[in-house]
Amino acid sequence: MASLREQIRAAQDIKAQDDVEIPEWAPGEFFRVKGLPSSDWEEYQSRLSKMRIDTTGKSGAEMQLRSNKALIVAKALYEQETDELVFPDAREGVAVLGQKNAGIINGLFNLVRVLSDDDKSFEQKVKAAEGNSDGDQP
Repeated sequence: MASLREQIRAAQDIKAQDDVEIPEWAPGEFFRVKGLPSSDWEEYQSRLSKMRIDTTGKSGAEMQLRSNKALIVAKALYEQETDELVFPDAREGVAVLGQKNAGIINGLFNLVRVLSDDDKSFEQKVKAAEGNSDGDQP
């Protein structure tokens, strides 16, 4: 039997959504959107925290927020047929996506949040996981 460490390493727990169509960008093409690992979400949250601390009422904070969302989307957007990142260079992705429709970026960002389970509280995650255990817990 594999150790817990080995089981955790082998676990495929990153969710993906296929058949995401963005007709404004590529009519008839389908994307795969993947959830992100914890390290990417922690980096995003850290940037948000720094923005809140550094905010002095300037419009730069809103632009930073948009580029942070664009970064998350760039890290999560894949070509469905090849499973390759659309933007392997995240900086290019931010530059391109930062100029696109905010509604599309927000929609994709929210999908990434759902796929990453970042849209739930810890208590909700625990409750959802209770029925998924093979243990003898009540």
